[in-house]
Amino acid sequence: MDLRELQGQMRVGVLCCLLRVIGRRLGEPVLVTAESDPLHPVLGFDVAADRVALLAEPELR
Repeated sequence: MDLRELQGQMRVGVLCCLLRVIGRRLGEPVLVTAESDPLHPVLGFDVAADRVALLAEPELR
């Protein structure tokens, strides 16, 4: 998935909801990384905080 293609708050909300559901069910963090850079997550669900957080600085164009 290319996070740059997410357009609109509703679609971002759906993705965050999906990450929360998976993370809560597994009881583990869920990380989203760029396909070309799997070692540096950009978005993730934090189990302890029970929230989705941006893990990387937004790319400026």
